[in-house]
Amino acid sequence: MPGNYVELLAPAGRWDVLEQVAAAGADAVYLGGKRFNMRMLKQDYNFSDQELRNAVDFLHQQNKKIYITLNNLYYDAELNELQDYLFFLQDIAADALIIQDMAVLALCRELKLKLPLHASVQMGIANLQAAHFLEDQGFDRAILAKNLTLDEIKEIHDGSKLALEFFAFGDLCIAHAGQCYMSSLVAGESGNRGRCLKPCRWPYRLEGAGQSELTAYYLAHNDLCLYPQLPALLAAGVSSLKIEGRMRSAEYLAHIIGIYRQALDRLTEDPEAYEMNTEDYQKLTEKRVRDFCNGNLFGRAGIESIGLSGEKEPFFPTRALKLKKLRENEVPEEPEFGLPRQQPCWSVKIGDMESLEAMAGLGVKRVILEYAAENRVPSGWRPEAIRAALSLQLDRTQIWVETPRIVSQSEFRKMEEDLRIISHLSGLGGFIVNEPGSFSLLRCLGQAVWGGHGLNTNNYQAAIFWRKQGMSGISASLELEWSRVKSLLSQVEETELLVHGPLAGIITDLCLPRGVQPVAVGDDGEDCPLHCLQEDYYLLDDWGQKYRVRADGSCRNLIFYPYDLALIQQLPELFISGLKYLRIDGQYYPTELLKQTVGLYMETAQELQAGKWSTEQANSLLKLFPAGLGSSPLFAEKD
Repeated sequence: MPGNYVELLAPAGRWDVLEQVAAAGADAVYLGGKRFNMRMLKQDYNFSDQELRNAVDFLHQQNKKIYITLNNLYYDAELNELQDYLFFLQDIAADALIIQDMAVLALCRELKLKLPLHASVQMGIANLQAAHFLEDQGFDRAILAKNLTLDEIKEIHDGSKLALEFFAFGDLCIAHAGQCYMSSLVAGESGNRGRCLKPCRWPYRLEGAGQSELTAYYLAHNDLCLYPQLPALLAAGVSSLKIEGRMRSAEYLAHIIGIYRQALDRLTEDPEAYEMNTEDYQKLTEKRVRDFCNGNLFGRAGIESIGLSGEKEPFFPTRALKLKKLRENEVPEEPEFGLPRQQPCWSVKIGDMESLEAMAGLGVKRVILEYAAENRVPSGWRPEAIRAALSLQLDRTQIWVETPRIVSQSEFRKMEEDLRIISHLSGLGGFIVNEPGSFSLLRCLGQAVWGGHGLNTNNYQAAIFWRKQGMSGISASLELEWSRVKSLLSQVEETELLVHGPLAGIITDLCLPRGVQPVAVGDDGEDCPLHCLQEDYYLLDDWGQKYRVRADGSCRNLIFYPYDLALIQQLPELFISGLKYLRIDGQYYPTELLKQTVGLYMETAQELQAGKWSTEQANSLLKLFPAGLGSSPLFAEKD
């Protein structure tokens, strides 16, 4: 094959689609079985085991490849069946597995399987250090995060030996892949397990900036079409161009594959003479589902990439749900005591120096400071502020620094410089990381590291994997039902659980406050007028429930579930199950509110150890939050 060959990778959800995308010119096809993949809402899609075997034979006869999607997060109870499935996929000679959960990597090693592994886009691989980590673990390919620019893709390619795959056409979600929990939070249906109810495609009212009545589809991203950018993608080092759409029809996908095939053939044969076929681009446009955009290829997308009117949104049978709030005296039965003899390890995330001193006064063992790339966000911590916090020399309280859930290649350079400074500060307890690149860097710097929520640790195999890599402990996924947290705890004692705090259900590069503001003098895209800090912003659903919008230290928007999580009523069961590490996220709380909140949790824990249980502290906590608190629907048992 020519040196500038690039693979054209097509999706298939049914046999007729498989046949037609292959005939249209796909070099490879990715598809899923009836189990263990990310498209589980439609039972008439995906392939039975026999169909998978037939699909491998069908494609291999044409010298085409087949990649099987095992890109879910898995539960402990599923791992035995998953082992059998892995043996089956090796037996039928699948060319590679697309995975998100590190448990699959661990199982492949344990079972001595030789299946090549591709890191799913759900892993959020967005920087060179993350690519290096995958190389060290034996991955063959990374499907890069969709939110990267051309320059970032090229930097990762130039510094890595991994094959790089990138989405070139199809649905584009407003949220960073793998880090969207909103469907889980509102309905217990996890997007990380192929059951997303698409709350990003619902209409909302935006409250803030003087707007409270305008209803629009603020989170409904337009579709990705990088057909005009094919030469640039190849020049950046992309070796596989992925077309999204495993639920799409054969006619629709074959049309797209055929057009991309012709373009890639001309581009490969004579790169210098290549010009985009404007007629073919017009054909793509005429058959589009939504309007097209370039994603983040040339920089972060703005409100122009959102289908605000919703007129092109395909029908999807879900709508906003009425969410449950906690009520007074709604507590479990009297617990059977056999509780820990010592206080658990409390970790509290804080946003200012006053709160640090207050937590030390309460005897909190760990405080968490969230690293921020810029000083713009009040709750974020720059190296100089972390140095000042450590200078207090608190005897009983360790200071840990948490890195962001999203770190792109351009952001990583600045973060690496800062983390090297922070890692040399005396008295630091360690770091909490949420993506593989940050972990890879800090491990090289010899720092103590704890795995954060962003790693989506769903089962004991994944937890043990990270422990073997050198992590001191892990945080249970925010999407786990309590019975599954207990299963994880039974295998990995060093497991932390968030018991109180705001829940960021969506992380997006879109700046909603800026997008809906009229363009101001000097607002030229360089000097941000900081609309996000000038007033509070909320998205209101059909029930009038408010989803708070905040900016983080990298100027991304975090969209929060309407009610902060509060598991004070579940403390007896948590302790009986052996939970030792509990976390409270209070970085947005005023010091006095945080002090009272943490105090009530610690007081409840002390009384439980003394064999006492009442509703008093839980009811007092509810009074501190008049807007309401929530117990995630994930703590309701499900089949």
